[in-house]
Amino acid sequence: MQSSIIQWLLVEAFYCLHTLTLTAYANGADEFQHTLKLSSLQMGYLAAGFFVAFGLSQLLVGSQLGSKPNRWLIGGSAAMATLGALLLLVSDSFTTALLARLLMGAGVGNALISTVHVVSERFPERFPLMTNLSQAVANLSGAAIGMVIPFVPALKSINISYHLGFIVLLINTVLIMVFARDGRDIDTTHASSSGHREPILLRASRILSRQSFWTSLAFFAGLFGSYLSFAEVWNIQFQIEVFHQSSDYAPLINAAVIIGLVIGSLLSGAVTSRIGHIWPARVGAGLSLAMLILLVSAVLPLWLVIIVQALLGLGMGTAALGLTALRSSVAADEFSLASSLMLTGVIFSAGLLSAAVGFSAGNLSLATSGFAHYQHALLWFIGFAGMACTASLTMRAKAA
Repeated sequence: MQSSIIQWLLVEAFYCLHTLTLTAYANGADEFQHTLKLSSLQMGYLAAGFFVAFGLSQLLVGSQLGSKPNRWLIGGSAAMATLGALLLLVSDSFTTALLARLLMGAGVGNALISTVHVVSERFPERFPLMTNLSQAVANLSGAAIGMVIPFVPALKSINISYHLGFIVLLINTVLIMVFARDGRDIDTTHASSSGHREPILLRASRILSRQSFWTSLAFFAGLFGSYLSFAEVWNIQFQIEVFHQSSDYAPLINAAVIIGLVIGSLLSGAVTSRIGHIWPARVGAGLSLAMLILLVSAVLPLWLVIIVQALLGLGMGTAALGLTALRSSVAADEFSLASSLMLTGVIFSAGLLSAAVGFSAGNLSLATSGFAHYQHALLWFIGFAGMACTASLTMRAKAA
């Protein structure tokens, strides 16, 4: 058990650093843009490059986890992220900045799938609890740094935050390379005895043909994709531009969603260990949908907004039960590939949702913008939460 906890801590630290680097970049993006004299279009290219590298590397590494040593796959990903952080510090042009973001995306893109893989190997009987705990700890670290930054001006500088990030990433990389171990022996004889390893496209095709995969994806994307777009992209801007909160106070309001997500992750993981994932998933999706409808219905008092957003986060915290549902429907040796396919779908869906919300919201800085634009934007989140609700109703404890 002690060895399993150490292995989990190694990858969980990487997952937390993934969340922290995203938060640091989001807070320092404006300074970074002005320092390198980048246009908004070029900043868009940096974001797009990051997420494309994120998704593709997640697929590549996820397909190899379990067949190659963890220390090289996970440690190599951490090393790539470390190199990206270093390159970002010395970037003096769009080209070097783009390369840095590509390396960062390819590196940290594997943090969650690596954590899920280690949990599946080391804690098969406690998978829902440990997966949700992993998500909770990582998001709590992001919430903590987001709440601290307004009170520590030095951390608003991307140069300072990424200097710290580079040092910690480097330490984490070395620890993974030295101490990471596999939860089960890598089967190097099976491929030779059976002729060759089954092609990845064949395995992926079999996974994608399962209805249970798409149900799990719809649930996870509906809740966690919404969380990524709402809490990580739009909510702070909504609070500033639509509700005229200060730039220091808006992140604290947004923290209600993140704290709710942390509590929801821990609570749903513990309950699922006792009664299964079906009803916690349905309650979480239903709660998220109800809170979004409440937010769009009228301009609420600030105290009620904070409560509603905390409850919204509580519901979204059940998103990782999509991984639990997926794990019950695929063979153990296919889970790493299946989860990487699903997580890639979640990332792309969050990107599409963010773009759709931006199109509906329009230019929030205009004087003509107001609550109506906010309502139009939130309809997309309601649609995603509705998708999660529908998926939860079709979930089965054990897929056929």
